[in-house]
Amino acid sequence: MSYTSKRNAVNIIVGILLMTAYSIYALGESAPVPDNLKSWAVVMLVFIGISIAVMIIIQVLFHIWLAIGIAVREKEHTGKQVERIMKASMTEDERYRLISLKASIVGYGFAGGGFIIALVALAFGLSAVCVLHIMFGTFFTGSIIEWCVSIYHNERGVRNG
Repeated sequence: MSYTSKRNAVNIIVGILLMTAYSIYALGESAPVPDNLKSWAVVMLVFIGISIAVMIIIQVLFHIWLAIGIAVREKEHTGKQVERIMKASMTEDERYRLISLKASIVGYGFAGGGFIIALVALAFGLSAVCVLHIMFGTFFTGSIIEWCVSIYHNERGVRNG
């Protein structure tokens, strides 16, 4: 499995854990009342901030783990050689950029579709808080799908066109 596939797999796991934590909070006793849009907006902003901080921490830990793994695997090499191997495994080329573009199109398409679904739900009379949850959930799910598509194309290959 390539470096980017491993990184995206870690992102998927963390994303699912964060979405699960939000769902548990939203369905729990300490959640704001359903009609208080301001409280729900604050909760969602807090969870977005938490997810950004957690993703940064996880990426730093992932890079440390990767460096240790390469150093252990390449123990007969010097520090500079291990550093060169690490840099080579993290280099982004045109293939990676094409994969990233294809994955982001799918992710943004899913998030945009969720926004349309949320607008339709609002048009049919669902509560504003329900619409917020639909949008929040589809944006999170769109990110997870984007990482899955990236892993798929990294492992299976990608064609230009």
